[in-house]
Amino acid sequence: MTLGFGLWPIADKAVLITWMSIMILFNAGRWIVGMRFPKGFINEEETYHWERKLVVFVAISGFLWGIAGILFYVPDQPEYILFLALIIVGMCAATTATLSFHRFAFPVFLLPAISPITLNLMSDNNLVANAVGFIIPFYFALLYQLSREIYRTANESIISRIDSQHQAMFDHLTGVANRRAFEEAMDREWYRALRDKSALSLVIGDIDDFKSCNDTYGHAVGDLVLEAVAELLERRIRRGTDLVARIGGEEFAIILPDTDLEGALTLVNSIRVGVRHLAEAYDKEIPQVTMSFGVSSLPPDKSCDTEILFRCADAALYQAKKKGKDRVESIDNTPSLSSVEQSFI
Repeated sequence: MTLGFGLWPIADKAVLITWMSIMILFNAGRWIVGMRFPKGFINEEETYHWERKLVVFVAISGFLWGIAGILFYVPDQPEYILFLALIIVGMCAATTATLSFHRFAFPVFLLPAISPITLNLMSDNNLVANAVGFIIPFYFALLYQLSREIYRTANESIISRIDSQHQAMFDHLTGVANRRAFEEAMDREWYRALRDKSALSLVIGDIDDFKSCNDTYGHAVGDLVLEAVAELLERRIRRGTDLVARIGGEEFAIILPDTDLEGALTLVNSIRVGVRHLAEAYDKEIPQVTMSFGVSSLPPDKSCDTEILFRCADAALYQAKKKGKDRVESIDNTPSLSSVEQSFI
């Protein structure tokens, strides 16, 4: 708007109105697209998708400001030339902080925005315009260095924070996610499954007679068993979105997004068989152990939350233990938590 008011007396009115209208429509469109940014967790593919959109929008914005440096540059009008240069340079300088958190966003905006006005100033017959034109590249070279420093500092800060969160979210003995990470992942995957209208499955597994194993062989061997089980579970999950967590002493959970009951049961039965052969794989460093599993699967609904999925899987695990251990029990598409609890009374 400032540019429009400042150049109104000298610029071609139709061209100025057209340019301003395009800028308004472009920014409105960018705002509408931004409103569609998904809330909550987004996966790696979605991250790249939105990153590409950011770079495209930034490039278009820079291109539109570069067009202004061509359309509204009027030789022999130094006061308007310097006003135009001041607006464009100021706009580019203002984006230094906001665009420096992405590796390429600032130069992608800067180069198309500042190049036309800089070249026009350098080729102008006015010495003051020439001087400004030759100063601008040095000024933005310094801003670019500042941008790289902001990016480096922000990147190091984010990595440090991620590392700290990683330490806080993983079980130190087994290396898999801990209870806190499990609960956060459950909330995240529940929201995503609700959004995508896809199934979500949860597996809860418990090492059978683990206390007896500890009492007989000692806690050091018990720790080896836990590590071996965790390694097996991690090895058997197939996708990056699946999560293995240790949620209790000898209790593990597996979150399986976009997986129905049949798919979850196929995976869990293969894991159950694998656990029975762990001692062979470890050359008798650990005793033979078995695991019981409870599996629950349902499409999330706004009328319930992650608690129902957990309670269903836990109830199914209880049934597996009650029926003799070393087995898999399941619950699918449960309408309400109360009906599940009543069915096991």
